[in-house]
Amino acid sequence: MSKRRLLLVLFAAVACAVLLVIGVTTAYFTEVEVKDNYITIGNVSIELDEGAFSPTEPHIVVPGSVVEKSPKLINSGNKDEFVFMKVTVPKGSVTLLSESGSDRGRPKSNLNGGQQLFRLSAEATTPDTVQSVPQVSGKDIEFTYHSGSAEGNTVDGWLLLETKTDNSGYDEYIFGYNKKLEPNDETVTLFDEVQLKSFVDREKTGETEIGIVCCGIQAEYLKSEIAVNLTAEHQSLSELQAVYTIVKNKANV
Repeated sequence: MSKRRLLLVLFAAVACAVLLVIGVTTAYFTEVEVKDNYITIGNVSIELDEGAFSPTEPHIVVPGSVVEKSPKLINSGNKDEFVFMKVTVPKGSVTLLSESGSDRGRPKSNLNGGQQLFRLSAEATTPDTVQSVPQVSGKDIEFTYHSGSAEGNTVDGWLLLETKTDNSGYDEYIFGYNKKLEPNDETVTLFDEVQLKSFVDREKTGETEIGIVCCGIQAEYLKSEIAVNLTAEHQSLSELQAVYTIVKNKANV
């Protein structure tokens, strides 16, 4: 089987504030002098950390090979933030093959249309918070993530807010972190590794992308637009969905 050259490209992370839009890794401070009193305008800023994964280098992969890719977010600003990730998983018109058992190497049955080319996996943790994104009839979807809802939303983790699976070249998933981040705090990883699935030789070659777009929004003073319990240790799914609506409208993500 010939090697399939695939390039995983990281989309730029962005940070967005309700009142200020600030660069992802650069903190901007403005001082306003009024009668010898100084006011520092806070900033909202996030950093994306993917462990050993380098977004600037091509990653040559073959079916079965595993690449460490463990995205998490760090609050690099000076205000509390709610943070979100959008993950796009590439698809292709490929014939997926079974990778174990007596059917190994044979086409998987009951599949139709474009299929996700990669499996995204979260390593089991204690407590075990790993969950799977919803399955779709006729599609082979293998995407597990570290969820905050596995223990009744009492552990730190990610909640799946929106899913978009259609006939485009990508499936899209929106996640929100169930705990506001104080300055210098970081999230748990969303997932930990990616693996190219097995499919008929030469059906897919060249480059492809797993995209990640990140957003942060200030946690304070949101009550004028939406009621969020800022004293709660963890936010609910409905609260994060409402907050993300503000992010989507203001940042056009």
